[in-house]
Amino acid sequence: MFDVRQLPTFKHTVTVLNKRDGLDSPDHLDTWKKTVLKQCAWKQTETRSQSGRVSDDTEISEGADYLVRVPPSSEYRPYSAWKNTMEGFTFSPGDYVLKGEITEEVTAETVQSVVNKYRPDAFEVRLFRDNTGSGYLDHYRLEGK
Repeated sequence: MFDVRQLPTFKHTVTVLNKRDGLDSPDHLDTWKKTVLKQCAWKQTETRSQSGRVSDDTEISEGADYLVRVPPSSEYRPYSAWKNTMEGFTFSPGDYVLKGEITEEVTAETVQSVVNKYRPDAFEVRLFRDNTGSGYLDHYRLEGK
């Protein structure tokens, strides 16, 4: 099996902010957990779109699309298993990924301000795919805006 960490693109550190939904929590409150992951691939593409024809009423929207690939880890748990103990880490839509290692503590009250502090190097996960198990270039794939 080829280890993706050997690829030159897998050189970034990211911080994942996992959310345990209040519906899955004993106290019925959203809970956040921070995990630092090393040797990840980070791709950020600037986007720009225009609505309507060029005129005074034209709206131009700028943003970014993100793609992060994380090497396989024995610490990864599917959300259904992770939500009970919050051991290790998981990936789900609604989680956040930030480029680099952050030092701030993250709670339900602070998560938005922490994420906003690191933008544009932070995004909300919209799509997760587990690309492990093939034996070739195994990784977890995260996409977001």
